[in-house]
Amino acid sequence: MPRRHSPILERYGVWLVAALFACITGLSVWSPLHRLDLLAYDAIEPVFRGPALTPASVIVAIDDDTLDALGQWPWSRAVHAEMIDRLDAAGVAAIGVSILFSEPGPDDTRLAASIAASGRVVLPVAPRAGSQGEGVIELLATAKLGEGAAAYGHVDVELDADGLSRRTFAQAGSGSPHWDALALATLKQASRASDGGAAQRVGADTWIRPVTSRTSWMRRGEILLPYPDGRGAPAYLSYFDVLSRPELLRQLQGKTVFIGATASGIDAALATPAGAQGGRMAAVEFHARAFEALRSGLVYRSADPVWTVILSLAFLVLPATLFGRIPAMLAFAGLLVAPPLGSGLALNTLRLWIPPMTALAGLILGSILWFALHLVRTRGSLNLALNDADATLRSIADAVITLDASARITLTNPVAEQLSGLSRSSARGQSIDALVRNHTEQAGWAIEAVLACLKTRRTIRVPDPIRWTTPDGEAHMLRLTATPVGGTGDGAVLALTDVTDTLAMTARLQHEATHDPLTGLPNRALLLDRLHQALANAERRGSLLALLFVDLDRFKRINDSLGHSAGDHVLRVAAERLQSSVRAGDTVARWGGDEFIILLDNITDTHAVVAVADKLLGLLERDLRTESGTDLVLSCSVGISIGPKDSKDAATLLSMADKAMYRGKIEGGHRYAFYSPEMNTWSRERLSLEAALHHALANREFELFYQPQIDIATSRLVGLESLIRWRRPDGGLVRPDAFIPAAEESGLICSIGDWAIGEALQQGARWRAEGLPPVPLSVNVSARQCSDMRIVDTIRHGLADTGLEPGLLKVEVTESTAMHSAERAAELLHSIDALGVGLSVDDFGTGYSSLSLLKRFPISELKIDRSFVGDVGREGDDAAIVRGTIALAHGLGMSVVAEGVETQAQLRFLAGQGCDAAQGYLFSQPLPAAEVREWLKAPPPHVPRSIHLLSGTLH
Repeated sequence: MPRRHSPILERYGVWLVAALFACITGLSVWSPLHRLDLLAYDAIEPVFRGPALTPASVIVAIDDDTLDALGQWPWSRAVHAEMIDRLDAAGVAAIGVSILFSEPGPDDTRLAASIAASGRVVLPVAPRAGSQGEGVIELLATAKLGEGAAAYGHVDVELDADGLSRRTFAQAGSGSPHWDALALATLKQASRASDGGAAQRVGADTWIRPVTSRTSWMRRGEILLPYPDGRGAPAYLSYFDVLSRPELLRQLQGKTVFIGATASGIDAALATPAGAQGGRMAAVEFHARAFEALRSGLVYRSADPVWTVILSLAFLVLPATLFGRIPAMLAFAGLLVAPPLGSGLALNTLRLWIPPMTALAGLILGSILWFALHLVRTRGSLNLALNDADATLRSIADAVITLDASARITLTNPVAEQLSGLSRSSARGQSIDALVRNHTEQAGWAIEAVLACLKTRRTIRVPDPIRWTTPDGEAHMLRLTATPVGGTGDGAVLALTDVTDTLAMTARLQHEATHDPLTGLPNRALLLDRLHQALANAERRGSLLALLFVDLDRFKRINDSLGHSAGDHVLRVAAERLQSSVRAGDTVARWGGDEFIILLDNITDTHAVVAVADKLLGLLERDLRTESGTDLVLSCSVGISIGPKDSKDAATLLSMADKAMYRGKIEGGHRYAFYSPEMNTWSRERLSLEAALHHALANREFELFYQPQIDIATSRLVGLESLIRWRRPDGGLVRPDAFIPAAEESGLICSIGDWAIGEALQQGARWRAEGLPPVPLSVNVSARQCSDMRIVDTIRHGLADTGLEPGLLKVEVTESTAMHSAERAAELLHSIDALGVGLSVDDFGTGYSSLSLLKRFPISELKIDRSFVGDVGREGDDAAIVRGTIALAHGLGMSVVAEGVETQAQLRFLAGQGCDAAQGYLFSQPLPAAEVREWLKAPPPHVPRSIHLLSGTLH
């Protein structure tokens, strides 16, 4: 247990001793420390003193010149009376007299009359030891003089332990502190004068003070004065000059005048801190300085010893906390100035003097004890370090070889033994030259580093790692450092750090920072670096470069249908095929997502670019099988920009290639396109189109057309598919394929889709109100509308607003939308089905449906995409797909609608396979709502005729 507590005792014990020392010295007011505190006050106070008012006091001094002129002291009191009269006539604020008139004298009546007439004179009170048994008595002016005085003020001054005067007291007196200090009484009188108040008088009996046996002199309200430097010093005028030169009196108007002796022998001089450096200070100046200090609020009081000790103990908590945590000398130096700084701040802000020496003494004692204990611990640690040095050398991960001044081996650690194949005893005495040459072809670097270290006595590091082969044939990369040991003539230490793994890791990290982790291709950062270099080279050589921006067509559909794992496999295969389409020196980089960039450097014309573009289109078009066994056919869109012909700026070239690629994708994909300036115009037109779509939605420029769906067996109208059209303000009608892509990209498709649902329901309600037979209406919804559940609320509110039966609405979703995020799609479709609304899968066969997922959805109808219907009469792949789709749908209890039926042959094939319904130009193109009314009454004659023509074939 003692061992467990010893660190705490070592850390805090010395500071407990220092705290005890501070308590004893602080509470006992130890004289040596007290004297140091007084010196500290004299040094600190001037630094932290606040601003003072302009002095308003003047000393009229009875100096040596005055004695020479007026004769030996004391004079007739008529002289003093004349002085008071003149001062009173000059309009002084108050007159403080530091001369005791305790004995009656000639012309007292004259002086008493002047004092009474002035009403501004403050007379002194001084303590005097009485005769045996009387204690301390008060020495005042004679009754006649005191009768007319404005006030009395005591002239008691405290002597500090060093014999210097720094303080007086606000009140003092025999038996009780009933007299204000002379400076304070004079200040009060001056304040009354400046306020225009009437002068007060002491009274006839004020001077009579009965003194009892052993009466003590009592003090109250310490006034610790500022250091008596030049600031706040009162002005001096000679007593004789004031009497003899009336013009001086004009300077005294509104001033407070102190009259006192400064001549040698009668000045009652006091020893003050300033006087200790250049003579003693006359008592009258001491009181005048006290007056100025009181007036400026620059008087202080001393903190109680108990509080000084408490604050010192609080301060000693800092070194107890900091020592050992930060460098001790730094902590000691910083804390050494803290107590004086704290005392100065207390003086400046609180007007409180907190002696700093108790805290400083505790700090110094604690620091001495701490350093002593630290030296003891350090010595023990050094001994322990010497014992552990060999163990440390053996456990170090680097190979360490110590050498003497002749570069011969004196010591090796186990790692060095493994690298060299020599034991410590075998290696000792060998030349480092011989050892190194047996293991590396770069021995010259190592030897030069060692010799330079021994010669210059500086640490030498070989800049590059050296290749080192161990006796068993293992290769290591070592970083070599030679460090001198001791002084001139001593040896050195050779450290060999194995950086084999670090270099491999660095190479791997560098590769990862510049290459795509999925495909291993250069990433965007590396491509940009190579593109900038290629542009610079092309300008210097006068050659060209080409940027091919490659984007895989319909890649999102693969991701949505087959999952991201299949998508990643497709990206890796695409990357391999793109690399095989270019030269070894060209760059194929992954730009992001399904986008790749090919940089063809140092080309002379665009023929080579065309060849590469054709080649990569062909390579990507080859069949691809995913890891799950699904066969896919890829295609891509390629945008091409030529530098520096199109631009000399890398970012601009990339933007141009991107625009060209996007133009090719808009035109159908599976093609390449060179950048041309008009593409910028096309981009601006696209932005204009998006703005026009915003206005079209706000201005209700959209219309719904309806394409009839015919029951193949009965020729009845069984449904209407609503198809959106945009009627521009100029009357032109815009088909959806011209604006839907822009609406998809801009996000407007959701608002447009919501409008289409509402408009279809309202139109159905209008036809019902006209008494027309009800027919189900199909509404196409986009993938964006299916991204959340908001569409369910749109349908619910539309049904509620129109009152239309839910069974008369059918929502068509594309196959890829239904397969994307199967869990979320299932939740959405079930929510729509719960409303009683029908669900149809549009463009079936163009995606990559999972039959297991299809069974989970509440789908009532499959629509065969027009791309399969077009060639069904030729009995090829399309016919097989259509035949299988119809069988699959009927097997799952779903009806089938074929889109894009334009010929009787197509209708005949569909009828033969049991297709339920068909729509297309064979029956009708999409019609405006007004023309649909006739269809609702009865389909036109050509519809049943087309169905009737099938009867002969079917039978």
